[in-house]
Amino acid sequence: MKVVNPRSFAVLLVILLSFSTLAILNVKGQTRTITVPDDYSTIQEAINNASDGDTVYVRSGVYIENPIINKTINLIGENKETTIIDVTAGLKIQQGHITITGFTIYDGHDAISLAANNCTVTNNIIKESTHGIVIFGNNSLIEGNVFESIGLSSAIQLNWANNNTIKNNHIESCVEGIQIWQNSNNNTIKENTIKNCQDTAINFQYSNNNKLIGNNITNCGLGTSIYGSNNNSITSNNYVKNTIQFSANEWYYLTFGNPRSINTINKNYWSNYTGLDANNDGIGDTPHIIDEYNQDNYPLMTLISTLDPTPTPSVDPTPVRLYYTKTIILGTIIILVLAGILAYYKKYKK
Repeated sequence: MKVVNPRSFAVLLVILLSFSTLAILNVKGQTRTITVPDDYSTIQEAINNASDGDTVYVRSGVYIENPIINKTINLIGENKETTIIDVTAGLKIQQGHITITGFTIYDGHDAISLAANNCTVTNNIIKESTHGIVIFGNNSLIEGNVFESIGLSSAIQLNWANNNTIKNNHIESCVEGIQIWQNSNNNTIKENTIKNCQDTAINFQYSNNNKLIGNNITNCGLGTSIYGSNNNSITSNNYVKNTIQFSANEWYYLTFGNPRSINTINKNYWSNYTGLDANNDGIGDTPHIIDEYNQDNYPLMTLISTLDPTPTPSVDPTPVRLYYTKTIILGTIIILVLAGILAYYKKYKK
């Protein structure tokens, strides 16, 4: 059997190692960070020149534009107080698996229009627009945002949107808080603070199987409204000094022969509850009557403590060049190649 010269073998391994390195460094999907305005003067230019998986990092400043995001990227602002996008048409998300964090977004019709799935919008300030975030999609997370002075409609609106999580947002002085509309099902609305809204804090319309848990609803025109919506769970929320705490006024819906909505309403705190708690178990001895068809059978006697007053972002806004995957793979290949060379030399010498 012909024995290969060890020198030739080593050269061959080095060549293979070089090709492997080039392949790894150029493999599709490896990420980079593009900085605005260092690399491009506008956010849209940076997005246009990004690839899927990249991060567009935006330094503090005022950017007057309407970004359209149609690639799977992370859009990260340096500081949500000082990184400002002044929109007119709004920021549009048209691709799934996008993260947006660290901005003030104001003005415009829809501050953010989310027509995609599996997106994350966290730690932003959204104010002075007609709508805050309008969602037409599934499996997204809206968390830790502040909404102020949304002037015509809701801070967050779900339309044909399923399995989304709306969590730990602060909504204040808006016309409406959260609208769950038009067959938006299986969403979780959790631990939000909604206060001083002119109209309805949380509005269910033609939407089913949603969970409303641990929200603080205070000083709004109407705490929660139900219309043509069933199997929603409304538990462990605080209803404090709203003009109308809860309404299921469906008379027009019923005129078409539709059945009255049936939902679970349990263990909420109602500031207008007048019952007693003789055994001091924290639950009222008598139900809290909402109307002829709705009541909370286990009303709580004290406020539920649910929220840190300052929303915490889920995404670290610091830009990171994600080269760790490359380094690990490349290091593993180098170790394997060197081990192969060493083993071959030992075998050849024998």
